[in-house]
Amino acid sequence: MNTSYRLARLMDAEELTIMSMELYAEINSRKDFTDNKIVATLRFYEQHSNMGEVLMIECDGDLAGYSIIFRFWSHEYGGLMLGVDELYIKKKFRRSGIAKQFIDLLIATEQSHPQFVGIELEAHSNNTLANKLFASVGMPQNNNAHYIKLLKQ
Repeated sequence: MNTSYRLARLMDAEELTIMSMELYAEINSRKDFTDNKIVATLRFYEQHSNMGEVLMIECDGDLAGYSIIFRFWSHEYGGLMLGVDELYIKKKFRRSGIAKQFIDLLIATEQSHPQFVGIELEAHSNNTLANKLFASVGMPQNNNAHYIKLLKQ
């Protein structure tokens, strides 16, 4: 299985919209999510590539998923952090190691070209597969809770 990654482009918006809606449909707390913002996300990262990117994940030439990556400064950890905002693998490609390979690549790239003090992954507490995956790559669960108040509707 040959997995590759490329920067998403505006022409990928339709596929990204479908996948992101599938992702949010699987998350119990986001079943009401109907406003897809993928075009705004693509445009933002095109204009601010130093802050992150949207990656298309392909397997043997077929679209297998996507990831949205962001960068931020952490006072707590004393440097730049790499965050994975979303990582979605289509159902027919799951359990084939694509998500683990992606995370392993992020870690290996960072170890060979140090730029970040850490990598942050996020999953809902009821997403047992994601939580097992994160544990398998040596990422312990953080005790911090996230509280979000949206300021724009």
